[in-house]
Order: sequence, then structure tokens, then C-alpha cells
Amino acid sequence: MTLVRALALLALCALVACSKGRDHAPPAVVPAVWQDVRESAGHAAHVGKHHVPCRECHGDNGYAAPATAELCTKCHAGVTATVHRPDPLALDALAQGGASPAPACTGCHGFGRDKEIRPTNCMRCHTAAQTLHTPAVGAHSDEACGDCHRAHATPSLQATACASCHPDRSTEHAGKRGCLDCHQMHEARLAADATCARCHRSLSSPKLAVTAAALTPAHPTCTGCHAPHALAPKQVAKACTDCHAAVKVLASTKHTQCIGCHAQHDGAAPRACTSCHREQVLHPRPSTAGGAASACAGCHPPHSLAEGQRAVACTTCHANKSHASAQCFDCHRPHDGKPALGAALCANCHREKVASTTSTGHAACETCHATAAHEPAAPPRTCASCHRAIASSTRPGHTACEGCHTAGPHAPKAPPRTCASCHAREAASAPSGHAVCIDCHDQHSGALRPGKTCATCHETQALRGHGTHVPCASCHRPHDGAPGPAMPPACATCHPATKRPGLHLAHTKAACSTCHQSHESAPRDDRAACLTCHPAQRDHELTAKRCATCHPFRH
Repeated sequence: MTLVRALALLALCALVACSKGRDHAPPAVVPAVWQDVRESAGHAAHVGKHHVPCRECHGDNGYAAPATAELCTKCHAGVTATVHRPDPLALDALAQGGASPAPACTGCHGFGRDKEIRPTNCMRCHTAAQTLHTPAVGAHSDEACGDCHRAHATPSLQATACASCHPDRSTEHAGKRGCLDCHQMHEARLAADATCARCHRSLSSPKLAVTAAALTPAHPTCTGCHAPHALAPKQVAKACTDCHAAVKVLASTKHTQCIGCHAQHDGAAPRACTSCHREQVLHPRPSTAGGAASACAGCHPPHSLAEGQRAVACTTCHANKSHASAQCFDCHRPHDGKPALGAALCANCHREKVASTTSTGHAACETCHATAAHEPAAPPRTCASCHRAIASSTRPGHTACEGCHTAGPHAPKAPPRTCASCHAREAASAPSGHAVCIDCHDQHSGALRPGKTCATCHETQALRGHGTHVPCASCHRPHDGAPGPAMPPACATCHPATKRPGLHLAHTKAACSTCHQSHESAPRDDRAACLTCHPAQRDHELTAKRCATCHPFRH
């Protein structure tokens, strides 16, 4: 204030010298620097408006002393500063390095060159906090302070009704809460956004209660959803789509309400899908898309599916191994990943093949088609995988099962091709009674069945005559291609005439079969047999029953 006082002193001296008995010097003869002081709010009011003589404040000593705050009471003794009255707390704050105490008269009524010091410029000081109980003015800082505050009147605060300035601010709290329940007159901008929880944390209603997790970086304030002064009647909050218009939801009428899944007052965390879908069994494999904690979202991402989709394609996780035109859900149950069990599943598409294998050893499709479900081009398991004993005993030419079982594995009861299909010569040459090849042969190895011999069927012949000591194949063969002669050989092959004693030498022209049968124990040597060739001896020794008794064939 030293400069101000000096300038004021000079100004007053000039005024005295020029006034010639008057209190006021003409403005034209006042230097510009003094003119700035003279045009201050205080001088304009006292000198210009009310024509207060300068000496009333500056005295008669050449205007050396400027006006002081204590001089104000000389004329304004009845004026009480109710707004800026001395505040002990303010003085304490000053001692502790806080804001300055309440100003003197000249703090608002300026008498210096600073034109900003005037009664209407409260925001010169109040943009910052003044005391512990006088915060910085935020809201209403652009309004005239005198509309509510009376600096020298009692009461000092005569606030007008909020609705007088804000008639359009309807609120869901109308009739229940006043404006000042949420707002402070001089609070910072949007400060009320942080005050909702003061009431709503103690409410018992789940719809109104607010938890500590309600506000998140995505929803930092309550008024982001609850626009308290711009809601339609009965509208509690803005629609989620006002901000999340691009977010799609699962194709279902049950998912149209965002708060059906998101607890809006609990950090907007999604509820577990199983809270509604209790009947669904989660896929046993962990989800790669949604994580183990959100297995459902691995297949059903609620906000990233294309229009009309209910789940991502199975091929998202599983390589595309097609099965003709079948879809994954034709075979698999979606919520446990397992296929429906049994041949009934395959019958959905392969009805005829399943029907032809029912009640057979081929009824379980997966026994042969272990990988066919996802690799239909892969060959089925070989017959030998189950029929090992048969496969190990097959002879060349019988190794391809389908060579005989032309109906294939899906008709295991269908009769195979006849042996004659390949063995026509053997079948044509088989004597009567030998037409069924498998009566003697194992159809897979071609070998004689174990324990199967000629005697199995020809028991009588095997027990008599040559059958007791000569292999059947020495005289017989069952068909072309088998061991043995095509026809029984002549008896002389084994019984030459030189080795037949007695009357055999006399009968060399007779057929052996006249007297002998291959499978009889003894030759025909009774009287009737001999008379066949010797009828003249009919009456010879009528009492003899056997001619060989007297006419032996052996020595």
C-alpha cells in the first residue's frame, strides 16, 4: 500500500494547490496516475457519487494520509459486516497457513488502482477456499452474489427458491427430497454425483440399494444412468442402449433386458448363466473364449454373436471334420459334449444298415467305425481286428472277407457266396452227398474240419473190407482236385494175378466184383454165388452149402 499512499498524497497535494479553496480539483488537471486511483470503486462512490470532501478521509495535512479501514466507521458506524464478520476459525486457519481472515472494508470497496476490488466482484476471492468453513464457490459462480447474500443486512442469506431459476428441473425425488438434500449451494460442478450413496447405501430394497462396487470406470457416477433432472415420468434410469447401442445380445426374447444379467448396482458384473439356466449341464472342457469362470460364454458370448446366432460354431474350438452333411448337433448333446449313445444315433441317418445288424455281433457301429464319425473317409477297422482266429487260418484266396461275404459287414446274417462261385470244377465233380462243401471243409482255411474223415459219413464202409486197412483216398477222391483217383482202380492194381493162388488163376477173366465187394468183410463164396457163373453144376452136390469147401481159392 506504500505506492498507493504516495500516489494519493501527491494527488491530494495537487488538488489543494489547484482548488483555491475548493475540495475538488477539476479532472482535467489531475495527472493520469492519480486519475486511476480516483476512478477506483471507493473513490467513485465517495467523491464522484456522494461528493464526500477528501479531507473527510485524508485530513487537512496535505492529504498525506490515505483512507484506512478504521476511518470507515466514522461515517458508517451503524453498518455491520454480517457476511465477512470476524471469524475466530478463520484466524486459526491463517495461523496454520490457511486462507486469509475476513477482509476489512477496503477488501471489497477498493480505493487503489486495482479496479477489480469492488463489492460486486466476490469471485475475485471466492474462486479459492477462504476458510475451513468457506469452500471455493463452484456452482452459481456466474450468478450475482447479491441475489442471495446481504453483506450488511440481517439475515445475511436470503436464498431464493431453486425452482425460481430452475423450473424445469423435475426429479424422481420430487416431494420426497429437497434440492439441498443433494446439492450444496456453492459445491463444485457435478459434486452431487458423488453424494447419492449417502442415502442409497442404507436402503434395504435391492433395486435401490447401492454397494461399494456400484461405481466403476465404465459407470463412474450415478447420474450417468440416472439423469435426475431429465427423466420422463416413472422412468428411473436411462436405457442401457443409450450408451451401448452397438452391443448385441443373444437371439432370445429372454435376453432383451440388460439388467436381467447385469446387476447394475453391483459393479455391473454379469450374473452366472446357471442362475436362470439351471437345467443346462456345462461343457466339461474349459472354455477358451470365456475362461473357466464363464464356461457358458465360451460358446454363447452374449454380446459378440452375429445377428440371429445363439452360439459360436463348434469349429471355433474343434477342427472341422465333417460327416457327410451332418451337423454337430445331429450327434452331440451341446451341453455335455457327448454324443447320444447306441446304434439309435446312427439309425437317424443309416436306418437300413442299423436294422440289418440288430441282434448280431455287428450291432455296435463304433466297434468297426471307431473314427468314422469325424473322418467318414477313413476305412473301418478290418475284420481281423475281431475275427483274429479266422484271419490267421485263412488260405490264399480266402483273405478278402468281402470276396465271400458280398452283402458286407452290415448284413452279417446274409448267406455268403457259394463255394461253387470260385470252385466250380470241384463242385461239378463232387459225387452225390458231397455237394455241401462245408460239410467237410472249413470255409475260411479250406482244410478238412477237425476230426472230419470219410468214416464220419461212411461208417459202414470204414468198418468192413478195404475200409479197415486201406486209406479211402487209395481208391476214391471226393471231387476233382482232391487226392485220390478219379475212379476206383482195378483190383489187379493191388492184387496182381501172379499173387492170387488157387482157383483165382482159373478165374482171371472174371470181374473181381463178381465175388468180391470192396467194403464186404468176406468174398461171396456161397453155392448161389458160384452157380451165377456155373449153372451146369446146379445139381452137383446138392447138400453142399459152399463150393469153396472143395474148390478153395487159396492153397
